This record gives sequence, C-alpha cells and structure tokens, in this order.
Amino acid sequence: MDVAAGLWLHTCTYRLVAIFHFQKGTSTTINALPHHLIHFFKVSPNSRFTFASKTKVGMNRFLLFFTLSVFSLYSSGQDGAHLLLYRYIETAKRNSPLINDYRNSIEIERAEQERLKAVYLHSQLELNGDYLFVPIISKDGGRTSFKFNAQDAADYYGYDLGESSGHLHAGVTLTQPLLGRAPYKAAREQSQINMETARYNIRLEEHLLERMVTEQYLLCLLDQTQATFADSIDMLLERKAETVRKLADCGMAKQSDLRLIAIEQSANDELRCSYLQSFHAHLMELNTICGISDTNDILLPDIDIGPCLPATDGESLFTEQYVHDSLNVDASWRSFNLKYKPRLDLFVDGGMQAGAFSEWYRHFGLSAGLTLSWTIADGGQKKWKKRQSELRQHTISTYKANAANERDMRLKQSLAELGRFERRLDAMAKRIGEYDGILSDYSKEMEAGQVSVLDYMQLLHDRIQAERDRLLLQANRKLIIVTYNYWNH
Repeated sequence: MDVAAGLWLHTCTYRLVAIFHFQKGTSTTINALPHHLIHFFKVSPNSRFTFASKTKVGMNRFLLFFTLSVFSLYSSGQDGAHLLLYRYIETAKRNSPLINDYRNSIEIERAEQERLKAVYLHSQLELNGDYLFVPIISKDGGRTSFKFNAQDAADYYGYDLGESSGHLHAGVTLTQPLLGRAPYKAAREQSQINMETARYNIRLEEHLLERMVTEQYLLCLLDQTQATFADSIDMLLERKAETVRKLADCGMAKQSDLRLIAIEQSANDELRCSYLQSFHAHLMELNTICGISDTNDILLPDIDIGPCLPATDGESLFTEQYVHDSLNVDASWRSFNLKYKPRLDLFVDGGMQAGAFSEWYRHFGLSAGLTLSWTIADGGQKKWKKRQSELRQHTISTYKANAANERDMRLKQSLAELGRFERRLDAMAKRIGEYDGILSDYSKEMEAGQVSVLDYMQLLHDRIQAERDRLLLQANRKLIIVTYNYWNH
C-alpha cells in the first residue's frame, strides 16, 4: 500500500503531521499540538502524558479533539484560499480601466444633470455689443469726399443710408426660461437612465472579472497540483530504484531494469518542468488580468467551488441590459415630444444704443419682453419618430428573448456536463482503487522476483496516467461550476 499512499500525498494542501507512540506505561510530548488542544488538556507545551490502559476515556476525548483540530485546520485553509482568490478578484476590479471608465461616466452624468438644471431653470446673463459703420463716397456741394461713417447725404455712392446707417450698441441681456421644468424633467430622467446603465455595466464587468480570475486561478492550481504530483512520483520512483538495485545485487533483477526506472524518472522530471513552466505562464496571465506587476511565483492554496443559487428572483443580469435600453428609448421619445410644447422665455435688455457717436452717453436705456415659440407642423416628423421608437422596442425585445434563451441553454448545458464529470470521476476513482490494489500485489511479487520490473513499471505508468487524468477531470469540473455560476446570475 506504500504506492497508493505515495500517490495520495499530493492532494494534501494543508497537512498536520504528528507521531504519537502509545505504549502502556510510556509517555510522549505534546508540544506539536495546536494551542487550543494544549489549553483543553491544561498542560504546558512541553508537558508529557502517560498513556495507560485505564485511560480509555481520556484517549477518546483526545482523539475527538484531535479530529476537530484537523477539521478546523482544513476549514481555516479553505477560508485562506478563498480570501486569496477574493483579493485577486478585488484587485482586478480596482485596476480595471473599463470599470473606472464606467464610474467616471456616472460622475459625468451627475455633472450633466447640474448643467441641464442651469440650462432649463436658471437665468442666463450675456454681455453683448456691436459697432456698425457704413462708409460712402459723397459728392455733396460739388466736392468728392470719403466719409467713414456718414449719417446722411444727398449725392453719394454707397449703401442707402435710409436703410442702413452706422450705430453703436453695448449692453447686457438677461434671459429667464418660464416653461423649463418639463424639458428639464425629461432630460434628467434620461440622464438617470444613463447612470443606471453605467452601474449595470459595472456589475456586468465585475461579474465577468470574477469568472476570468477564478478560471485563471484554477488553471494555475492544476499546473501546481500536477507539479506536486510529479514530485511525489519522483520520490516513489527513487524508492523503487533502490528496491530494484537491491534485487540486482542479489541477481533477481537486471541493470536494464534500473535504466528503465532512470528513463521514467527523466520523463517525469521533464513533465514536472513543463508543469512549472505552464504554472508560471498562467500565474503571469492571472497577474496581468488583475493589474499586478509581479513576476515572482507564489504557492496558491486549493479552493473548493460549488454551484450557487441566483441572488434574486428578479431580472437576470444578462437580460437587464435590455430593460435599460427599452427605458432609454421611451425617454428619448418623451424628450422628442417636448418639441411640440410651447417655449416661453422672459428677456431683459439694457445698455447703450446710438446712431450718432457724438452723443452716445445720452442713449442708455432698457427693454424687456417675452419670446414664444411653438411648433405647429413639421412635415410629419412626429409620426416617423414614433415609428422608429416602436421598431427599436421590437428589436430590443428580440435581443432580450434571445439572451434569456441563451442563458437558459448555458445553464442546462453546464448542469448536464457537471453530471457527466461526476460520473466520470466516480468511475475514475474505482479504476484508481483497482490500480492501487494490483500495484500493492505487484510490489510484493516484484520484491520476491515473481513479477518483472518491466511489467510493474508499465502498470505504474498506467496508474500515474490515470491520476493525471483524474486531476484534469477535477479541474474541468470546477471550471464547469464556474461557468454555471457565471450564467446563473
């Protein structure tokens, strides 16, 4: 059974190794026990226990809390693994330029709402002015002369001074919208929809990053586990090489058998290097996704992933987008309809306006009034705009139905594949169990010279390949669960 035990060691991410010598009338130290167990027995870490045949109740208590301690360490390891994955995911979200873009767009929309409020509800004050001069060539009195800015003349060449003459205007104009609340409400509503769309895009991108980071983490774990498994195989082959070497000294094995094991060790070492290389490449890709500028390899703890239930019975994350699109079309239609509402503005104009520049200081004044505009007919634009909105809504409904159907099919496909992986893993576990039993018998028979080393190595090679296939199946099963959790949202 040493072969099966050696092949199993690679699956233990967190190990608690303790060696106890329980002999009647002897004692053993417990300085390797967890702190909470030392506290339970109420002894110092370097104390020694004496185990006698009459301490059965104490032994039961010890074994119970020892088991709980191992379970506690395993749970703590799982928490630490999920915490590391959580940190990777949060780092990816924090460093995502697309998420930061969406967050900035929300702030931009908030600023846009304030601008729209100023446009539709607040008054506007403008400083304006103009200076117009009308030059002519005058022939009054029989003399030809050039006048830069003539106010009157009888015989001249130039603009008709009765229609156009020079003037100077300078002043300020105050404009106050009187019916701006309705257009402001419509514009603000559309801006709110844009903000909700940006928040939705943030959630969707975060959800996608969770999937990408978790999948890349699992690929790193597969490479790391394969490399660890190769290490355990190397130790096993080293032990078998020592056994065959002893058999060769006794004349029960050949030197070619040792060379066969050496070839297997070399092939296993090459596989281990390829797994480490693949691990480094996948880890660097993980760091790139998360925006981490670190090229050092680290040890990743294993994680246990299970299917999750949807967080809510409401709209799916993958169809919510079309809800926002539909609301945006409705808001655009309502905003367009405001074109057919009356627009009324109050204006106040004050300043200086003069035709003769010589006495401009006497021509300061003030004017006020109302401007009204109301679209009565525009060639049927409203009808065609409504038709466009209806067609857009129909398109959105089609896309939404297709997205819902795709999500449903992805979920069913993931569940079906998950069931197949479960059946394959069960069959693989039985197959590996049979390999372990045969390997145990072959190991004893090889040491007795009843089975050739070549037959044993062939069987061991098949057992190793079966274990690698199982590791790959387990990784693919977790990837399917990640895919299911992604669509089940």
